[in-house]
Amino acid sequence: MLNLIKRLKEFSLFCFISFLSITTIAQTTKVDELLGQLNKNSPDTAQIKIMRKLSTAYSAVDPLKKFYYANQYKLLAEKNGIDSLVASAYLDMGISYGIRSNLDSALYYFNLGFQKAKESNYVVGIARSHANIGFAYDRLDRKKEAVKSYEEALNIYKKLGNKKPINQMITNLGSIYFDLGEYKTADSYFQQVLENVKETPKDEIGLGNALFSLGNSNRKLGKPKQSLAYYQQSLAIREKIGDLNGIALSNWGIGQTYIDAKNYKKALRHLEIALKNNRALKNLYHECVVLISLSHAQLGLKDYKKAEETANLALLRAKESNSKGLTADALELLAEINSAQKKFDEALIFQAAYKAINDSLNTNETTKDVIISDLHRINSDNKNLVKDNKTITAKNSEYVAVISIITILLIFLAILLALYYKRNLEKKATNLLLQAQKQHIAEVNEELTTHMDIVSTQNIELEKLNSVKNKFFSIVSHDLRSPLNNLKTLFELYHTGVLNKKELSELLIKLEDTIYSTANFLDNLLEWSKSQLDGMVVKPSLIKISDIVSENIKLMDSQIKLKGLTVENRIDKDITAFADSNMIDTVVRNLLSNAIKFCDLDDKITFEAKLHKDKVICSISDSGPGISNKDQENLFNLSHTISTGTAGEKGYHIGLTLCKDLILQNHGSITVDSNLGQGTTFHVSIPLKHTQN
Repeated sequence: MLNLIKRLKEFSLFCFISFLSITTIAQTTKVDELLGQLNKNSPDTAQIKIMRKLSTAYSAVDPLKKFYYANQYKLLAEKNGIDSLVASAYLDMGISYGIRSNLDSALYYFNLGFQKAKESNYVVGIARSHANIGFAYDRLDRKKEAVKSYEEALNIYKKLGNKKPINQMITNLGSIYFDLGEYKTADSYFQQVLENVKETPKDEIGLGNALFSLGNSNRKLGKPKQSLAYYQQSLAIREKIGDLNGIALSNWGIGQTYIDAKNYKKALRHLEIALKNNRALKNLYHECVVLISLSHAQLGLKDYKKAEETANLALLRAKESNSKGLTADALELLAEINSAQKKFDEALIFQAAYKAINDSLNTNETTKDVIISDLHRINSDNKNLVKDNKTITAKNSEYVAVISIITILLIFLAILLALYYKRNLEKKATNLLLQAQKQHIAEVNEELTTHMDIVSTQNIELEKLNSVKNKFFSIVSHDLRSPLNNLKTLFELYHTGVLNKKELSELLIKLEDTIYSTANFLDNLLEWSKSQLDGMVVKPSLIKISDIVSENIKLMDSQIKLKGLTVENRIDKDITAFADSNMIDTVVRNLLSNAIKFCDLDDKITFEAKLHKDKVICSISDSGPGISNKDQENLFNLSHTISTGTAGEKGYHIGLTLCKDLILQNHGSITVDSNLGQGTTFHVSIPLKHTQN
């Protein structure tokens, strides 16, 4: 059997380490309820509370929105100086990347959360950070570092007496032993967790996880009946609470058990459910594990074509999730499939690639390091217990005599205290009442002060929003009504017979440019309004600047020829940048449209680009009339008035406002160089490659 089974723990770990119950139906309902409660006019503390719950609820629905709301409540927490919530937000942002198997980014945010929790002495946050960092290390096949992080978290949770996280850490340690093939040791850890969970009331998530883990260990210990029973019990619990991730895991385990029994058709039904759920969660890593099992079932049914297609897709997902272990599993499976088809040359190629990756994992040395590290922890705990027992035994005899003396003294002291208490009861009651009133008044004053500060801040924000709203309606009412009225009047003249078809056609040609200009303005206005109200979702990728420029030049070819302009694209075709393709396309289109609009006949427009450190600096220059210094000051905001192009085209400047917003969202900048009579150059700076932000 492949190393796939040894990777089982990695497939199940996230449901433990994130400390979240992924309940799809319940969570979707919860999301809708929370979104209804979210109000930007509420106090910051109230917004933080709801956004934090939204971030948790979106774990099962949309990991990207989980990141968005975690970032939003982080900003509010920073604004109000609540460091513990800043740390929690970083951890939630990391978990969002972990769900999507982007482990480098997850580890980056987990470390940020750890640093912030440590600075603010937020003990629970420190423990959560260690646990999540351990998860990332585990998935990256850095077992020794994962064990160290888990044990750090376990020690803190033991001091705090938090039972659920303690069980989760023990499960994670047992799962590492499972990965390394130490199934008996893993089973003893899982049994310990099951006993602990039974003592914790209403912990259905923990019970489902413990049963699933025991299903894994029993299957590897050659106990298929017990294994299947554990899996089915865990599936029943997870279906009851709507745990989408857990349902996928339990179905995967049942499917794998049927594969072991060579009942491949039954296995396929359960594996299809697991695959569907993991694709809904966008979890590439878990999807890869299920695809490998599916390919095994198809190979068992001798459906070689499907088996090979599924295994190739699994290899792609393994590489996308940066897992050497899964890459090795997929390569070994492809070797087996090709060998079954007597394609021995291909099989040898896959087998050699598998051996190279598998040797690099150095599993035996990792197993030794993990066992030694964990034994040190267990021996240290045992030595402390023995030492404590000896100390307690030695002191017990001394305590008996001391207790007798203390008892007599306490009786005497109790009599004195009773007399004193009776004498001062009324005075003490009066003092307590006065202190309570004083404290209540102080709390009311503090709360009023806080609310006044928040209301003042909110008023400023409302004034800004109101200004944007007024400007928006002013533009819509003034600049959309005019071309629409022209069209209305034109059609009325045609319908009443004042104009014939030929005259109507000639007037429509004259209005064509106005209509295109108004449509382009409306597109920009709607995009800008959407960015102001709903925010933007940036999907960056590597893009070729030259291709985007060329496409837009072709798009506006008729307008360019109409004015007799010369447009040159001097950008090297090999220059790439890391940004959202659609947003950069919108920026280029707007800048080119503006250049055409304000250029005179026979003017020239030039696109150029150069590399500067980690940025691409793109420029669009024109030999038009230029822009005055006064106009440049308000060029990128809605304070600018409407201008007119060289052929009477209207310029609303909403496009430049949108351009600035789009470039900022892509971690870039936009500037302008211009003098009257000397032309204009816009400079756009965007990242050369992916960077952590």
